[in-house]
Amino acid sequence: MARSKICAASGCDEIALPGLSHCERHEARRQDKLKARRAKAQTSEAAVLARVLYSDPRWKAARLAFLRQHPLCADCGELGAIEVATDVDHVTPHKGDGKLFWNRSNWQALCHRCHSRKTAREVFHGDRGVSGN
Repeated sequence: MARSKICAASGCDEIALPGLSHCERHEARRQDKLKARRAKAQTSEAAVLARVLYSDPRWKAARLAFLRQHPLCADCGELGAIEVATDVDHVTPHKGDGKLFWNRSNWQALCHRCHSRKTAREVFHGDRGVSGN
């Protein structure tokens, strides 16, 4: 039988939702905050510029060519795992800078899982010294 947990929100004595750390009320608040952070990230000047760069047909062709040349995920490879690369990552985030965006020495091939993890760290933690790549 699964054990019930108390909500992780300070001062709350409600039971957390199964598999989560917050009660229904605090989980809804947490989800709302997360949704707002994601929406704000998409409206930044860098995000708008990035959408223009990523929609360029030249990027789509360059991306496919790069993945043909680098078919395996670089991060997984460092761990000794073999995973097909699906995404071209900018090692140093370009933040809408076209010169950095097109600098192929700033590209690496990653699987979708590794790319999503890296992007989330960059978007939500920025330059606050969060370790990892």
